[in-house]
Amino acid sequence: MLRTLFFLVLLPCSLYGFWPLSWEYNEEKHYLGPFISYQSKDDVTHVTFRPLLASYDSGEEGVLDFLYPLGRVKKDESYFMPIYRSKRLGEEWDTSFILFFWGESRQGGYGGFFPFYGKLYDRFAVDEMGFIMWPLYSYTRDEDVAKTNVLTPFFSFYGGAESGFKVWPLYGKREKEGVRSSSFFMWPVFIWEKKDLDMDEPIESFYAFPFYLRTTSETKAYYHVMWPLFSYMRDEDKTEWSFLAGFFSKTDGKEKSGFNLLPLVGYKKKERDTTFDLLWPLYQESEWYVGEERHFRRRVAVINRYMEEPDRQFLNIWPFFEYSAAKEDYTFRFPSLLPFRDDGFDRIIKPLLTVYEEKRSGEKRMVNLLYGFFTKEVVGEDWKARFAFLLEVKKDETGVGFEVLSGLFGIDSNYVKIFFIPIKRN
Repeated sequence: MLRTLFFLVLLPCSLYGFWPLSWEYNEEKHYLGPFISYQSKDDVTHVTFRPLLASYDSGEEGVLDFLYPLGRVKKDESYFMPIYRSKRLGEEWDTSFILFFWGESRQGGYGGFFPFYGKLYDRFAVDEMGFIMWPLYSYTRDEDVAKTNVLTPFFSFYGGAESGFKVWPLYGKREKEGVRSSSFFMWPVFIWEKKDLDMDEPIESFYAFPFYLRTTSETKAYYHVMWPLFSYMRDEDKTEWSFLAGFFSKTDGKEKSGFNLLPLVGYKKKERDTTFDLLWPLYQESEWYVGEERHFRRRVAVINRYMEEPDRQFLNIWPFFEYSAAKEDYTFRFPSLLPFRDDGFDRIIKPLLTVYEEKRSGEKRMVNLLYGFFTKEVVGEDWKARFAFLLEVKKDETGVGFEVLSGLFGIDSNYVKIFFIPIKRN
């Protein structure tokens, strides 16, 4: 249906290429300059309608993007942020529309209208939650712990395997016997906490914010004095001293080490991963590994980047140009106003902002200048070049040919065109 409608609207332009109404580049048909494009290859259809920042890809069981990146529709997930969202995982699903929500989980169906009434299962990291006239009343249940809130966040009561209450920010306490306990007074100034009491290494914390903060266990210790002025941390593998929230720091350890004298210089190493800063945030180098795969990134003034990944490279000098390569293939764009590495931006938005593009795909090399005003495609010894609707010249195994005024007149080794009509040569 989508393909039929597309051709009904643009059929008059597709009979004869007439730039900028209709033109072809890299086996993709373009209409109205850079605004509309269509490609059908290997039983996969791609349609892009850039005035609405929309695209359709028939692969992967069909994906439709619109007002990208706000909206998307595909088989198991669709959304239009922040108005609508729907997601399905097997027999479970969840849908929300503005302040309405409903869905199905392994515990049953749920729904509601925020803030008046609602119940949810397996959402927001809890087994069950609900509310009536939020923030007047709400509750959560997670495993064997229940929590009731009145006038969130001011009054809470704990039940089930936990006991306690809070009158925020004045005082509160909660305890799960033998597992954890915590309390506060004049939050966030005074906080006490004990956790992992049923584990081999319990952890104890005391905060008198911002004057003194302490978290200790058998092998670890974290101290902060006049946060963020000074901090000290140690564990089995490293020791770290820090001043002014890490602008001045030193780390010593078996697998992690480094120092910071920001904004002048900084260096961090964790196992094989390293980060180096010079005149931060003007210059940064990072190297990290995913398994045995090496990744490298160099940033200049944050927004300018050079990246190396297995068989891939990316270079962006904003706002002038960007270059990306995958093995022998590459793409060069000028200018580079959106320094993002994203397939959606590359397909939908960047063609509107790119004045010059050069790329290679397999054996084919291509050039596109001024939204199709000039294009050239080269495959081995064969090539084709076009200047808008004025002139097209090509060379293939049969020889050289040309057309003027989008085929009004033309000649090659097989045909002569007169008023768009091809006449076979003897």
